[in-house]
Amino acid sequence: MSATDADPARRVDDLLRGAWVLAALARAADTGDPLEPELGEALGAAGCAERSAGRWRLLPEYRSLVDASRPAGRAALPDRIGRMLHWAGDAAEGLPADAREHSDAELRDEGDESGRRFTALLDTLAEADGALRDLLGSPGLRFLDVGTGTGAVAAAVVGRVPSAVAVGVDRDARVLGLAAERVERGGLGDRVRLRRQDASEIADSGAFDLAWLPLSVLAPGAARAALPRVRAALRPGGVLIAATALKEESREGPGTGHDGADRDRLAQALTRWRMARAGIAAWPPGEAADHLREAGFTAVRRPGAHGHPVAALLACAPETRSARPHDGPGTGAENGAGDR
Repeated sequence: MSATDADPARRVDDLLRGAWVLAALARAADTGDPLEPELGEALGAAGCAERSAGRWRLLPEYRSLVDASRPAGRAALPDRIGRMLHWAGDAAEGLPADAREHSDAELRDEGDESGRRFTALLDTLAEADGALRDLLGSPGLRFLDVGTGTGAVAAAVVGRVPSAVAVGVDRDARVLGLAAERVERGGLGDRVRLRRQDASEIADSGAFDLAWLPLSVLAPGAARAALPRVRAALRPGGVLIAATALKEESREGPGTGHDGADRDRLAQALTRWRMARAGIAAWPPGEAADHLREAGFTAVRRPGAHGHPVAALLACAPETRSARPHDGPGTGAENGAGDR
């Protein structure tokens, strides 16, 4: 039955039950097998658990999903489910997108997950794009991590590329404190530097070989202001990896009736709404590519990155250095001005 011909009241009840199934799955992931009888029965009715020798256990495929999210210590799946349910509750009550304060542990967990996802994305992009693959094979890579958060992405790059150095910029003093802890804990103090700086205030010129810019952390105006700054910070021919959480252009009208297509469309529509609530750049890949070209980037392309939660675009700083924006004094990466 398609979304358009289902009984509305019954469909709302089904959706509400789905939220409770997610909550039950998060608890099962956190507690492990065997499950409490009532929890196991609920997940069994939902098709996520089975009864064996008088005890309830998650089905193997769901236990594998939990284990895959546990690269170091506690499973990430319950945290992800909990965050999504909290954010959905805030939206239902009309609260601002940033109404709930995140604990340091949550921020660290989110940073760890971002680092893992970026590493997987980088592997996929390098396999699909020869220029990026060659760049990542060059010792001494200079990397700019915009919106560094807790520093997981910068740490992942210097851990991957021999003698690479990274500069991570963020305007949030709290997450930069957590990033500094990560740098110290990993013994990366001579390879990762941190700056408290807005992306639109980056003033480096020709200082980096590679930059990472997740557009989903910036408001539209801030993203437009940041792009020419990041382009100027790259050496001629340097590469930008820009990512947007939207994977396709907006579509209007009723669903197609095909479960897979409707599911993808729903995921994209909900992502667009969440981004709009948070006041961040809800740019699909085509629009993001246009903004990259307007900011002076060349060779804008979108290598295949199937299975990843973002759409990634690669672009190059022009080989001929053009005039850069002048909003303040220069801050060359080589002199460390503004670093922690």
